[in-house]
Amino acid sequence: MFNQNRILRVFKLITLLKTYPAKSIKRLAQSLEISERSCYRYMDLLAELGFEVKKDDHNKFSLPADQVVEPFTKEESHLIQEVLSVSVKNNPLVASIKSKLPSLEESNILATNIVHGHLAKLVAKINDAITHQTQLLIQRYQSANTESISDRLVEPIGFTANYQYLCAFEVESKQNKYFKLERMGSIENLTEIVKFKELHQLLNPDVFGFNDSGEKFSVKLKLSMRAMLFLKDDYPATADFLTEQKDGSWLLNVEVNSMEPVERIVRGMPGEIERI
Repeated sequence: MFNQNRILRVFKLITLLKTYPAKSIKRLAQSLEISERSCYRYMDLLAELGFEVKKDDHNKFSLPADQVVEPFTKEESHLIQEVLSVSVKNNPLVASIKSKLPSLEESNILATNIVHGHLAKLVAKINDAITHQTQLLIQRYQSANTESISDRLVEPIGFTANYQYLCAFEVESKQNKYFKLERMGSIENLTEIVKFKELHQLLNPDVFGFNDSGEKFSVKLKLSMRAMLFLKDDYPATADFLTEQKDGSWLLNVEVNSMEPVERIVRGMPGEIERI
C-alpha cells in the first residue's frame, strides 16, 4: 500500500518532530517535499497509531522524545537494511537511515507498524462490514475535492485492486463514490444493515479517484520536478502516466473522468504546471 519513499518519509517526519525546536506544518512539508495537506495526513497517521504529537501556542509541532512503541529486533534491522539496499539504494537518505538503525532500536521505532498498521486496521474493519452487509461511518475523511474534513455514512461495496480506494455507496448523496484509504481518519462499524444494495455499483476510478461519469477527458500537463513529486504523493496512481523529459520536466499524459481535480492542481501550483 505504501511505497518505499513513504516509508523513508515516515522515518524523516519522526526525526523532524523529535528534533528541537518545534516546527510549523509549512516547514515540515518543505523538509519532506510534500504538500501541507499531505503533511497533515502523515501527522494524523502518527496520532492514530498512538504518537502524541504536541502543538504549541505558535502552531508548531513536536514529538516528545520519550514516546516508544515496539522495538526492532536484530533480524528486523538486518531485513530493513537489505530492503533499503535493493529497493531504493540510490536514495541519498538510505545511508543515513542504515547508519541509524541501531539507534532506532534504542528509540523503539517500528517502521513497519507505523506504515502499515493504520491501513491494516481500516481494511479489517471495512472487510467486516462488507462480509456482514452493514453500514459504516468513515470518520474525519479529508476530501481533496471540497478541501474539507467530515464524517461519511456509507455502505461499502469493495476495494480497488491495489487497496488504495474503497468503493462505497454514500447514503447522504445517494451516489456510489470512491474513498481513498489514506484520507480516512478512522472507521466505525455500525449494526445497521445496508438499505440501498440495489443501487450499489462497483465503478472504475481514474487516477484521481473520480468515478466514470460517461465522459472521458484527455489530459497532458508539463510539470516541474517539484510539481511531479507533489502529484505522485497525493495521487500515486499517476506514477504510471508520468514520463521524464529531456529538459528535466515531467509529462503527465492520462485520460480522466473529471477535469475538476486537474483544474485544482493547476490553480494550486502556478508556474509549476503547463497545459499542453
